[in-house]
Amino acid sequence: MKRLMMAVLLTLFACHTAFGGPTTPGKKLAKTPPSTPAHARPVKPPEPKAPFEAYAVADAADGKILEGLNVNLRWPQASLTKLMLAVVVMDQIERGALHLSDRVTVSRKAEGMGGSQVFLKAGETFSLDELMRAALVESANDAAFAVAEHTAGSSDEFVKLMNAKARALGMPDTEFHCVHGLPPAKGGVDNITTCNDMIRLAREALQHPQILEWTSIEHATFRSGTLPISNKNKLVGRVPGVDGLKTGYTRRAGFNIVATAKTGDRRLIVVVLGSPESRVRNGFAADKFREHLLVQPTEPEEPVETTASGG
Repeated sequence: MKRLMMAVLLTLFACHTAFGGPTTPGKKLAKTPPSTPAHARPVKPPEPKAPFEAYAVADAADGKILEGLNVNLRWPQASLTKLMLAVVVMDQIERGALHLSDRVTVSRKAEGMGGSQVFLKAGETFSLDELMRAALVESANDAAFAVAEHTAGSSDEFVKLMNAKARALGMPDTEFHCVHGLPPAKGGVDNITTCNDMIRLAREALQHPQILEWTSIEHATFRSGTLPISNKNKLVGRVPGVDGLKTGYTRRAGFNIVATAKTGDRRLIVVVLGSPESRVRNGFAADKFREHLLVQPTEPEEPVETTASGG
């Protein structure tokens, strides 16, 4: 009988333990705290984007870099390309091979350019001066293509002139594959440059007063006054002394700028590559002019709408 009672007690004890009963009298098992629902957990704010991938501030007189970061980083040019277009055209004008009054006939290929444009139609004719103004102020890709074809016979031949000029100027990290800076077709290659090389190109452009005249225009018209065009470089007219040179944008490149400003006898060049927004790019460049030339914006910065290769 004692053995039977002992067996029953042992069985009851084993069952009590198996179903969560305390194994030590008076001591309770610790409870697992409930997990925090995903929607209630604190969200870590995203890291702020850097205002650039690379930048440089240089003295225009001797090209000396006063400050910068990643100045030799190779980066897509976008419409900074059109600055080399202008330099090559001015070389041809100074040799007498071209004149600003020349009539340029628009080809079917030029008509088909996308991105920023002045909506050229095949067979139309415009002066070289009109098309250069459209290319440098409105950043019109169709105008740039028409100019290139007129100058060299084809866009491919003009690209050769651009690359030859880059070599002559000592721009070892720059390469051109198109005349306007539009994104390449699938499998193609972007036009590439660096801050260092862009300073060399800007200094060359500044040797041609006509380029500075074009790039200092805030607002103009095309097609005999019927189509308003506006400078993609929003520092012109807003930061005292800024009088050029060129901006660029594609999705891959981000927002680029090569700008120049002068106060007194001193002229600076600021290059910014790969900014996440036009406002960020413009504000950063304006800050650098303010720091080095002690100038202040005269108007607040405004956002700019962009297309495939523009401001």
